[in-house]
Order: sequence, then C-alpha cells, then structure tokens
Amino acid sequence: MRLPQPKRVTVKEWVTAPVPGVVGLDFETFYTSAYSVSQMGNWAYVHDRRFNAWAVSVSDGERTCVCPPAEFPWGMIAGREWVSHNREFDEAVFLRLGDLGVIPRDARPVRWFCSAALCAFLQLPRDLAGAAKAVFGVDLDKTIRAGMKGRDLSADLPGMIQEETDYAACDAEMALALWNTLSGHWPAHERRLYEQTVAMGRRGLVVDWDYVDANLKELNATVEAVSAALPWKPALSITKFEAACADIGTPPPKSTAANDPDFQDWVRDNMRSDAVIWARHMQRMRSANRTAKVLESMKARRKADGRMVFELKYYGATPGRWSGGGGLNMQNYNRKPAEGVDLRRCIVAPPGCLLAVVDYAQIESRVLLFLAGDTDTLDMFRLNPDADAYEIHARATMGWRPEVSVQGSGFSGEETLRQYCERTGSGLRQLAKARVLGLGFGCGARRFIEVAKVMAGLEISFEESDRIVREFRESNPKIVALWEHLNDACASCDGGDYVLPLPCTQVNSDLGRFLIYRDVAAGENGIECTVAGDRIKVYGGLLAENWTQGTARDVLASAWLRCDASGFRPVLSVHDELVFEVPEASAEEDLRRIVGIFEEPVAWAPGLPLLAEGKLCAVYGK
Repeated sequence: MRLPQPKRVTVKEWVTAPVPGVVGLDFETFYTSAYSVSQMGNWAYVHDRRFNAWAVSVSDGERTCVCPPAEFPWGMIAGREWVSHNREFDEAVFLRLGDLGVIPRDARPVRWFCSAALCAFLQLPRDLAGAAKAVFGVDLDKTIRAGMKGRDLSADLPGMIQEETDYAACDAEMALALWNTLSGHWPAHERRLYEQTVAMGRRGLVVDWDYVDANLKELNATVEAVSAALPWKPALSITKFEAACADIGTPPPKSTAANDPDFQDWVRDNMRSDAVIWARHMQRMRSANRTAKVLESMKARRKADGRMVFELKYYGATPGRWSGGGGLNMQNYNRKPAEGVDLRRCIVAPPGCLLAVVDYAQIESRVLLFLAGDTDTLDMFRLNPDADAYEIHARATMGWRPEVSVQGSGFSGEETLRQYCERTGSGLRQLAKARVLGLGFGCGARRFIEVAKVMAGLEISFEESDRIVREFRESNPKIVALWEHLNDACASCDGGDYVLPLPCTQVNSDLGRFLIYRDVAAGENGIECTVAGDRIKVYGGLLAENWTQGTARDVLASAWLRCDASGFRPVLSVHDELVFEVPEASAEEDLRRIVGIFEEPVAWAPGLPLLAEGKLCAVYGK
C-alpha cells in the first residue's frame, strides 16, 4: 500500500494553507530510565517537575509541521477531529500544557481518536512500529527515540538533525494513516467502551490514604528488619545467597519462588538448614517490596481532590479483555493480603456513598457450555439458580445427586454440594472445582496435576490425573467436539487467516467482533499463527478458551454500556466485575437495579443463563 508523503512545513507555511479533515498529532517529551510513562502512568508523568514537552508534530496528510508546542497555531486545528497513537498520553500532555499556560486551554478538538486502541481492537500490534509494519509493510526506526532519552531538546529544536525531525513528524503521520485506513472497522459501541474506559480512569478512585501511609511505613520497617537478619548485602543478591549456602554445605535451590515445586521439595530436603530461613527471609522481602511499590505508585497518582487516577487498557488482552497499564495494575489487586496489607482495602467509598460491587457468577463456565451447545447442562443452571458451577458440574458429569434430607444432621430440604462435603468430609466439590477450572480448555494429565494443586489444593498422582482427564472428556462430548471443530476450522485456513466471529457478530454483523489468527501454518507439529503481532501455537482447547473469554468479555461490555445508559458509571472494572459509587440513601435500590441490568438476557446469546452477584460495602473487598 502506497503511503502519502506529507511535505514538512514551517509554522508560517502551515497557517497559509489549511487542509480540511482529521489531523494527526503527537507530542515529544523528555524522559529518562527513571522518569517514564511506562513506570509512572500518564497523569503522574505530566505532573512531575521534570515534565517538558519539547515538540509537537501535526499532520493533515499533505503537510506536517514540527515545532515547540508554544509556537504552533492551535486555533488552526481547534474544533476539528484529531487522532494520536496512544491518545491518552498525548491528551494528558495537551491538558497539562494548557494548565501551565503553554498553549491555549480552549483550543480543543471536537473529537480525539486513538489509532492504538483501533489497532488493538483489530488484533494488530498495539505499538506504532508494529502496526505500521503489519498494515503498511513499513519499518519505523525507533532507535532515534532511544537516542533522545535523557536529552532536553527544547532549546535545540531549531537545530535538530534531519533524522530527529523526521522521527518527530512520522508518529503523527502514521497515526493519521492508520486511522484513515482502518477506522471504518471499529464499531461505534466499541469506541464508546474505549471512551468510557479512559473517562473512568481519569475520574479515579477514593483511597484511604491513612491506611496507605501506615502500611507503607510498616512494610519499609519489615524490609529493613529482614534485611538486617541476612548475613550478606545486598540482601536480595542470589549470587551471595548461593555462596552462603555453599559455605554451610547446603546446595542452593534452583529457584527461590515460594510456589515453585522444586523450591518446596528443596525445603523438605533441607528443613534444618539455615539456608531455608534465609530463603524465606528473601521471599518476605520481595513480597514486602512489591506491595510497597504498589502503595508508592498509588501515592504518585493522587490528585488534588484526593482521588487516585489510574489507567485501564482497553483491549489489553487478545480476546478483548481489559488489562492493567501505566505501571499500576488495578486488575491484579489480590484478594488475599500480602504481608498483612489488603490492597483492596485501600479503595473506599466517598462520604455519603457506598461501593456497589457486581460481578457475573461462573460466567466462563456458562459461556463454554453455551458455545458447545450443551443445553441440558445450561438448563440445570436455570432450574437450580442457587447452585454454583461446581455443583452443576458434579450433577451433570460426576453422578452426584443431592439428598432431600439428612437424618440427625439438623438439615432438611435439598442439600447443596457444599453442605454435603461439609457433612461428609468429601473432597468432591474441590475435585469438581479443579475439573471446571482446569479441564474445559484441553488441559492434559501432567498439567492438570499442577492445576488441581493450585486451584483446589488437591495432591494427585499422574495415574489419577490421567483417569480424571479421560473421564472428563468422556462425560463432556460436546465440549470435546467444540475443541475439535475449532482446531479443524483453524487448520483448514493454512496459508491464510482464520477469522472467528464472536456470537454478537453472528447475530448482528454491525457489532463486528472477531478473533483473528493471521498467517496460519498447519503442519505435523500443530498450528502456528500470528496474534497481535506475536507468533504463537494454537490448538482446539486454546481457541475454545479465547472464544469463551471473548464472549464473556462481550457480556460484561454489554452490561457496562447498559449501566452507563441508565446513569450508573463504574469507577473500576476487574475481570467480570464492575464497581460503582452509589448514594447511601438509594444504595439498596441502585444495587438491585444494577444487578437487574447485568442479568438482562443478551439478544445475541439466546439461551445463555446469566447470574449476577452484588454487594454493598464501604471498603472494597470487605
């Protein structure tokens, strides 16, 4: 594809010949290894004392102007449509320069698009260089940018070498070219989701800063105390740890990760050695440091009004799910405390409000059955609304049946699987949990040993695992058939692209959601393809997992849009969960309405039973 070659013009030349249409825009800013957007996020980066935007590039497709932001004639593009690659960054720079009086605050676009989010939706590489290569076959030289690290070019802009001027211009030009070429493939409702994602992060969350400060102080004290207990410095040096092990005649472990099976075996073999105590100290230090880093990152994002901004990456994962971004992963706030610190406890409701936390129950289990066409098991979900996915699985495929009453147990009525296991000491529910979480996407016997241990706390042999895997596949023929169908469909696209429509698209083509596996190569060693620029191996179970996760994502996205239309705007999204701030006076009614919105049948997934669970709390996760 032939790309336009815009003419590089001066500010004076730009003013004399305006060209209508969308304009591409890109800022160049000062950065170092210790001061970067990837570590700090957009808001903290532009509010840092080191912030300096030394150039802006603006292109209308025919001409490109590169100049200091203060010199550009912003009135010439105010009220027009703009596009940037990673718009959230350029918009943060733009707003900060307006606050600082560098550029006019009212010189704003009517709409500002993001070519990076567009590329992510189309499962192309999100980074500009990768997208340019994938779409246009153009190689962008990013070594110029690397050479600018640590340099303040604001005073040297007029004397920049040609390569630096070309680099600065290229990002704006390429963002515009990508947008003009691809924007028609990004549905309007997905654009709304992107905008709502950005707005949500910019509004931010209310945080208990006293809790943050107290725990940060405690964590730092823990690190100092544990470090002092180790006989070498720096305390986390693996090399010195291994040398100390050698000094006392203890072989060092292959890994010091607490969950590594090899480490656990090493601990059992060397229980009386000081090396085990040292390894535990190092693990505790790493845990405390990780948690402290999260709390420090939160503090760096504190706005003047006390709320904490954050970034959630639209279409951050292949099936379209959101992911963490900006150096603070809000998708990874563990439910279990780390070093006594409950990170979720940091997030609180504002005065006069409560947090309404609503999520879909067993959404992936239900969606997998829906995609596999297992209507009988889905009917069991409808007929037993109080039963969870593990109980339904045990009923449908493991032969378990509830007892109607239990003599002398104080129980009457139909017994749940959880009650049965509590009464009898049976591990049936844990096994059902491991099967549901581990075997639905083609997991083999060796892998299932690890899954059963991590997901359900079960210790099983290879022979037992092999039996369970075979039994699962025999009792779930429709799921196995789904794997085989997807595997064969992908393999049949050898030499081309495998485009798998999501259920929403199958019912309404305007919704335009697909999973795209490019450049399929099927052979004796399996199937390889390119996804978002990465070359990966795929198989039926993985394709089923992607399809399931993508569909579950669309269910949540649909609920998000309906909630927004009803006046409920989430302040946080975590996997299959949305969190809202609701007034205390109407909290119960608001929660009921939100749960009702979540459970509304989805037009493009008839027969998919949805169940939402909601709670009100003053503190997130409590």
